[in-house]
Amino acid sequence: MFKVTTSALAFAGLLWSPAEALAQKYTIVSVCHTENKVAEVDPVTGKTLRTFIVPGEWVGETHEGAITADGKTLYVSTPYQKKVLVLDLETFKQKGVLESEFFSRPRETRRFVRIGERETTSSDPHGVALSNDESKLYVSVEFAAPPGVVVVDLKSGKTRKIDTGSAGNYLWVQPKTGKLYFPTRDNRVVVVDTATDTVLRSIPVQGGPNGVDFSPNGEVWVNGDRDGSVTVIDSKTDQVVKVIQPRAKGPGRVAASPDGRFVAATHGPEVSVIDVATKEILADLKISLDETGHGFPLFSPDSNTLHVMNELSNDMVTFDLRTMKPIGGRVPIGEASFGGGIRLLK
Repeated sequence: MFKVTTSALAFAGLLWSPAEALAQKYTIVSVCHTENKVAEVDPVTGKTLRTFIVPGEWVGETHEGAITADGKTLYVSTPYQKKVLVLDLETFKQKGVLESEFFSRPRETRRFVRIGERETTSSDPHGVALSNDESKLYVSVEFAAPPGVVVVDLKSGKTRKIDTGSAGNYLWVQPKTGKLYFPTRDNRVVVVDTATDTVLRSIPVQGGPNGVDFSPNGEVWVNGDRDGSVTVIDSKTDQVVKVIQPRAKGPGRVAASPDGRFVAATHGPEVSVIDVATKEILADLKISLDETGHGFPLFSPDSNTLHVMNELSNDMVTFDLRTMKPIGGRVPIGEASFGGGIRLLK
């Protein structure tokens, strides 16, 4: 999944105005699993501006990523190659690669989603997150023995591993506290101090926690892949303060708006827009043409627009959060697009 540290034109008779188009000073970077592709998309026209193809024989090579605050560099994981690629977003060309002994494990046969059983020696370097000063990159290794998080010093290239004892594939660093929150498959969220790179605690969170994001008030929001729940954690105490149960079930991700008003959580065919202050669901919005879906939410920098990629339909839908109505058409965004982020333009 990409994030920054901090669609087509007609649908239901609504159009982007020229003023709105000029106000959109950002692009959307998407990761397309089955095409091994990273794409940059204009959110106003829906046009794909640039693409980067990762060479390799594995289907689903590109996975998650992190964009630097200046919008110039992307770190994107390619777990079957046992690498994290460094992409120059100004030229859309690779400018480096990160490798580690901890990205490997003894050979085993594993079942992969799109290709079935296959032998591999990868520990699955999957989720990637930058420290707040962007000096370190944290990489989840779900199939390491034991599972954990690899810390890459981006200046020296040296790596070390934090054993978490729990397996997960996504993680992110809270901007205010510098704590890393790592949802795991055994119903826990592991908290890591990025100053010392040590585990602080493990928070019980039910529902199969997977994605995580942070509202500016310091709260941690975690989506549940198994039951569609959204768990709210107070980062001062690292205690669960609320569990919200939307009407739809199913896996997805979660995103918090930059202005602190909203959280968007996807579950199957819907995205729930939640009021951060009241913890109440303001709207349940359909993101799919049928009853299936796997959505990846992204807020515009001004927090007035919500984009949701749908991995199962290979497209993106966009909503105006002032009206809670869709705007633009369904924008083709690449095959199995799940993961992406906002790239701020200067």
